[in-house]
Amino acid sequence: MAGSTKMRFLSFALVRSAPLLAALLVAGCVSPGTTAPATGAPTTGPGQAGAATPVPATTGFYLRTWQSQALAPDYTFGSLPLATISDGEYIDGLVAIPMIFPGPIYVGLSERPISSAGIDAIVAEAQADGLLGATTDFSQGLMPGGVTAHVTIVVDGTTHDLTGLLPGATAPATVKPGTADAFEAFWTKLSTIDEWLAADLGSSTPYTPTSVAVMLTAPTDAPAGMTPQIKPWPLSSTFATFGTAMGSSRCGVVSGPDLATLLPVVQDSNALTRFTDSTGATTSIEVRVIVPGEPGPCP
Repeated sequence: MAGSTKMRFLSFALVRSAPLLAALLVAGCVSPGTTAPATGAPTTGPGQAGAATPVPATTGFYLRTWQSQALAPDYTFGSLPLATISDGEYIDGLVAIPMIFPGPIYVGLSERPISSAGIDAIVAEAQADGLLGATTDFSQGLMPGGVTAHVTIVVDGTTHDLTGLLPGATAPATVKPGTADAFEAFWTKLSTIDEWLAADLGSSTPYTPTSVAVMLTAPTDAPAGMTPQIKPWPLSSTFATFGTAMGSSRCGVVSGPDLATLLPVVQDSNALTRFTDSTGATTSIEVRVIVPGEPGPCP
């Protein structure tokens, strides 16, 4: 395929997990549970709470949405948060990957400033949906092996760790606050934040990570007729001492000067690239961004 062809993809490395990818694609295509007014005001309607008075945004506001599933850690390594808001910046976890082979081993994220009015609208919506109270688990009915949706939101110094189901194919006409339906409606809005709060988002720029996670894997087999790149491992650690064991792989976090050394190398590499350390050991790697406030995928 042409190198310029791109697609919109959810957390690119999840292609290793077909069940999770299928669930993500379904989630990305469902109709919203409610229709957001153009002003970004909280959802209201018959059987719903009236519009709550927005809580002024504070510098301590934080939000992250992500998904989890009962799969081996090396299969979920590339599962990026779908949206993160930290220090007034919205970091988009939906990435466009080049439709070429071999594909990249690292794809950068983008960020956009979000206004205080946009943050106020998110807080007001969470209030109107009854999600800032004592109830935090809205995942009743989750099927074994299903995907759990997570929202961590910090408002006025209080952290709310919410869990629930992904939105279904059919959205309810009305939403009762403090219910699974309300969680799903909130999730849907956050999943389409660039449409819901378009007027409150600035221009997109590349996101510069402060840390990345690196997973060492067995050397990737190259198709017949293709010779993989061989590159020296740019860090001082050997593969045997890098990070910690994670199943049959090893996983570690790279930051600071090591990140400045590693990032240009992986940006110029692809999925068939093999790295050789000072002992002569050879491995393939996968790399993904760790966003602010995220614990990361390494054990």
